Amino acid sequence: MIFGEGATKDLYRRMLWGPGVMALGALPAPWEHRFVRGLGRGASSVARRKRGEVEANLLRAFPEGVAPDGRALADVAKDVFASHFANQYLGPSFASCTETDWPRYLAWRGLSHLDAAERDGAGVVLVHPHMGPAQLPLHVLGLLGKNVAQIGGGRITRVTLSRTGEWARSRRESFEARMPVRLHDGRAYLRPLVRLLHSGGIVLSAADGTGGGNELGRRANRMVLGHSMGIPMGPIWLAVRGHARLHTVHCYRNTGAGALYTAEIGPEILLNREEELQTVLEEGTREIAQWLDRVLRAHPGDWLFWDGFAPGALLP
Repeated sequence: MIFGEGATKDLYRRMLWGPGVMALGALPAPWEHRFVRGLGRGASSVARRKRGEVEANLLRAFPEGVAPDGRALADVAKDVFASHFANQYLGPSFASCTETDWPRYLAWRGLSHLDAAERDGAGVVLVHPHMGPAQLPLHVLGLLGKNVAQIGGGRITRVTLSRTGEWARSRRESFEARMPVRLHDGRAYLRPLVRLLHSGGIVLSAADGTGGGNELGRRANRMVLGHSMGIPMGPIWLAVRGHARLHTVHCYRNTGAGALYTAEIGPEILLNREEELQTVLEEGTREIAQWLDRVLRAHPGDWLFWDGFAPGALLP
């Protein structure tokens, strides 16, 4: 979610990214993350305008007034706030989510797809929505010794950050830099990522939007949750140019016992690489849109971009 700038926001930034980060680091893993989620649910009661925006967009997707699992949209909106805080303040957990403790944070489904690609010497493009703490699967893949990179939005944002906002972003980036992975600015040349795929590496690329709000790359309008939405062509292009396999991955909260989250890797999206590139891109975005529709219906409270599910943002 994207919040407007202001004195109140700067105040909690100073608190959370200053003494708050030190306090989180003192909590036993993974309670620092549970605390942040609770903070997000509490914030939903204070940020009434943003909560109303999220609820209105949830209603746009689910006009019957309830989520597919029967929950009230107001309750789903609280989970959306919790997911936003969990994603925004994941950085302090990178030190606690280690080679030995990561199973407390994340469980895997479909990890065998990556093992199979590694045995065959094939690279993999993992196309993902911004769900849950979006960088948690990335971090854990690095801990598992995978040669992995993520494409990000760089410093492109829809809101001009305040001085404190720039400071908070630099603090967040300092935590992200500790992940055992490569972070690639989406505005830069993609050739290094193509080489990485040729060598059997893994590249994560977004299926929905960029975190700053201003989108990068070419898109095709496809139906998602009953509305036309721009689906990036970049992941498909990378898979073709890198002679790599294309898989999906999404991260969602585990409501039962065990790890806090589950990361699920789907089966390979088969591309007819003998067709013209534009045809492959068109067909690939259709497959991704159908998958995205399914996972957002199954886990609406985990998606971070509900405030952008409106005309003029994610919807054309």
